[in-house]
Amino acid sequence: MTNSITSLINSRHPLDKSHIDLTYVTHFYCNQESIESVTSLLREYEAYPADVLDRVEFIIVDDCSPLEYDVPDLNLNFTWLRITTDIKWNQGGARNLGVTYAKSDKILLSDLDHAFPAETLRYLADHPEPGRNFYKMRRKKPDGEIYKGHSNLFFMSRARFMRFHGYDEEFSGNYGAEDYRFVKYQKYQGSRQRYLPKSVWCYERELDRKKSYHSLNRDLSANTPVDLRKRDECNLFGKEYGHSRIFLNFNWVTLKVHNRRPSTAPVIRKYWRPTWWYRWLNPFASK
Repeated sequence: MTNSITSLINSRHPLDKSHIDLTYVTHFYCNQESIESVTSLLREYEAYPADVLDRVEFIIVDDCSPLEYDVPDLNLNFTWLRITTDIKWNQGGARNLGVTYAKSDKILLSDLDHAFPAETLRYLADHPEPGRNFYKMRRKKPDGEIYKGHSNLFFMSRARFMRFHGYDEEFSGNYGAEDYRFVKYQKYQGSRQRYLPKSVWCYERELDRKKSYHSLNRDLSANTPVDLRKRDECNLFGKEYGHSRIFLNFNWVTLKVHNRRPSTAPVIRKYWRPTWWYRWLNPFASK
């Protein structure tokens, strides 16, 4: 039995990602000296335990940074994408692209200025599929104080994200409002925003915002009227109005893909296939 299982695992396609339980999506736009803010974070994760890294994939989206750089070799499951259409404040588009490439239903969306302990990533990988729920996460200071989560950091279902059209890229090109409207639109469709337990937390990173960040101007004046119009569309027309459906409105390339070979075999679930009829009868059955 052991030999047959080993043979089965070794014969899998090298790009097979059926063992991925969590996809971590982050994006960046660096127009200063380097992308150190990105690479330092990934090097930190690279040192995490194998049981975490085997099950987590990282999707890194470069939102058309003007810098030239080499994508580092990393012992992570990762896909590094580069948007080649220069659109200012294209955070929504970058997240849409990252989620499109996600290989698991459980997704974690975060900016570069937050990081996650290994225990948090393990918890999220073990968590049941979120379904209608999408979660915020508290943050912890170095002195141990727990405080509120960031407004655009989410743990949620990829299927739910896609079902309601992801981020609205009508906001791209100008600063602000896309996260707020994303949350409101999800809630209007019946998605339930909740907090993860206090034991599951992240922390703010100290970034050099003069050397490895961006210098774009934060001006809400263009997107505030767009947001108000979308609010009115929701109020007047209901259902799925209030979202333009603009999605991946740009070009991109894949710079590098790397897959780790899992260090352990999957859990044996011989009962799973024969009980297909139970999942067919029970719409709430997920595993």
